[in-house]
Amino acid sequence: MKTHAPQMDDQDFDITPMIDVVFLLIVFFMVVAAEITEKIEVELPQADKAVVPEEIGPRMEVSITEEGKIYVGMVPVDLQQLGTRVGTGNNEIAGFKVFVRADERTPHKYVNDVMKACAENGVLDVIFATFEQK
Repeated sequence: MKTHAPQMDDQDFDITPMIDVVFLLIVFFMVVAAEITEKIEVELPQADKAVVPEEIGPRMEVSITEEGKIYVGMVPVDLQQLGTRVGTGNNEIAGFKVFVRADERTPHKYVNDVMKACAENGVLDVIFATFEQK
């Protein structure tokens, strides 16, 4: 019985699907990186003895604008929602901190309200963002 052997002349590897996947991964990481680096624009105050903490640890970034609007990351929240998020983070993550980025022209009552919401939900470690004065 005579068998038919397949032709062996087409041995090229098709890399088109691999190029498509790599391109999609690049686009995905570019979009994610853009979302991560976006922040609410605030003018940070200057401090004589500003220090960058050596251990960052798990933290929630809270921004307060000059008008007193509060944002967790890029999401606007009110004080009740902030308290809920801070409480959840504190219950789920050991060593949880709140990183406050307040505009230098923000009235202190708004900063005090944020600090009070953190304290009421068990977070006593609040870090303030400043620029080092030169």
